[in-house]
Amino acid sequence: MNKNKILIIDDELNIRETINELLCLKNYETKTANNGQEALNILDTWFPDLIICDIMMPVMDGQVFQNIIKNNKYLSTIPFIFLTAKIEDNLMRSCFNEGADDFLTKPFKSSELLKVVESKITRFAKIKNANNFYAGNLNILSHEINTPLHGILGSINLLMDDTLNLSQEDVIIFQEGIKTSGERLNRTMQNIIHVENIKNNKFTVSKDDCAEIKNVLKNVLNKISLHYEKQKNRVVSRLTTAELEISKADLNFILFELLDNALKFSPKKKKVVIEGSVFSDDYYEINIFDYGVGFKEEELKLIDATVQFNRDEREQQGLGLGLFITKSIIKKSNGIISIASKENEGSKISILLPIHKK
Repeated sequence: MNKNKILIIDDELNIRETINELLCLKNYETKTANNGQEALNILDTWFPDLIICDIMMPVMDGQVFQNIIKNNKYLSTIPFIFLTAKIEDNLMRSCFNEGADDFLTKPFKSSELLKVVESKITRFAKIKNANNFYAGNLNILSHEINTPLHGILGSINLLMDDTLNLSQEDVIIFQEGIKTSGERLNRTMQNIIHVENIKNNKFTVSKDDCAEIKNVLKNVLNKISLHYEKQKNRVVSRLTTAELEISKADLNFILFELLDNALKFSPKKKKVVIEGSVFSDDYYEINIFDYGVGFKEEELKLIDATVQFNRDEREQQGLGLGLFITKSIIKKSNGIISIASKENEGSKISILLPIHKK
């Protein structure tokens, strides 16, 4: 039986440890964070059933953290209990308006904490049983699946229409379209499975081998040229040789997703640049630059598996799911990813991955 998961956030070590020990004794699975920023890093790959959070903390306080969570389409349903030294009416009203479920005033009794925790966990379990992960995102998923599916069915219907008298060249074009749409649909379905595994904490990265960056990039560029006519030549690469502590399959996924998105969200005449070099004795740095539409600052804060920005304007596929999985693979591989972007100017994605030690 799976344990219920609880994230504990407090900058006071003794309080974190006390709550953690108490909940572990009651058979809860827990993780702890010193502040809101640390908690966000944990939430990249770990989905709790309850968040217990202090209000006054350094780096990122509880209210800022809660606001980010409540604006995240997936995390917003997680019950939220605030810890505070004193409850003021204005503060209480503000936090409840932002979606807090309850308060505990320090110091509190163990019995009080356990009673509130059990109540919120039970409530959240009912919500999870009634709504699976994708229930609130049917429009996005319908688009992800229906677009390539319509491409397949439309091409097949045209091929089967005897009145069209299609030339052999036309037949080949439709066949290639079916193949491209089928591969896109398969990619979407695989990404959905990946996301489901991540959300249920069943996601693991491959550790069977290491990957030579230039060889993997060569394969990725060949794959891009098969998917998108004449797109391969838009990618400018400047990489030094290195073997990285990540499987070929995982690095292939990361590079394809990031380059694919960079190409899709950039004007067709603009180049996409990928650079790579040794960053330190332990890490290799990869930078990907595009000169496309970029992201707003608030959009960057909300990147997760359910977000696809400016869908109506761009009508592109895969950003939300693919980028979410990419971030999860990098983190599980002991790497770091950061995104810097300016709207209408482009984006820079930086990655640090461990170097393979022979």
